[in-house]
Amino acid sequence: MAGTAEEAVVHKSVRVQGSVERAFSIFVEQMETWWPAEHHIGKQAFQCIIVEPRVGGRWYERDAQGSECNWGSVLAWEPPQRVTLGWHLGTEWKFDPDPAKASEVEIRFSAKSPSSTQVDLVHSKLERHGGGYEQLLVALRGPEAWSRILADFARVADRNAVL
Repeated sequence: MAGTAEEAVVHKSVRVQGSVERAFSIFVEQMETWWPAEHHIGKQAFQCIIVEPRVGGRWYERDAQGSECNWGSVLAWEPPQRVTLGWHLGTEWKFDPDPAKASEVEIRFSAKSPSSTQVDLVHSKLERHGGGYEQLLVALRGPEAWSRILADFARVADRNAVL
């Protein structure tokens, strides 16, 4: 259990085949191809997940009927090395527009060889979600959260590797 803000951080990493540029593109432009389908907050399953490619952009899902549900915002946009997303989904998995209550998901992409990329994810500032954030932290560290999400991303990235 987390006792301090410094401990309320999730660190996950994965290595994928392909260039940094390709890994970054798959991560931010094709999220719906690897994000677990059951991990949606809308009433219907998402058809696409959009990360608007700019600081201040939205991060959201859209279903087949065109309904949108916000997940967060783009805090840093440095393609292809880094993107930081504000995670506005609190302990009840509902969107809260207040940036002071959003945690941060930073994803860094670094070349390990001409044909492989290290992807490092740090989900921090979870204490901003307020009471119950410890349970959110436990869930995000668990096997069905970032570990699974990055493994699913790696499968898609490896399958689509341009070497």
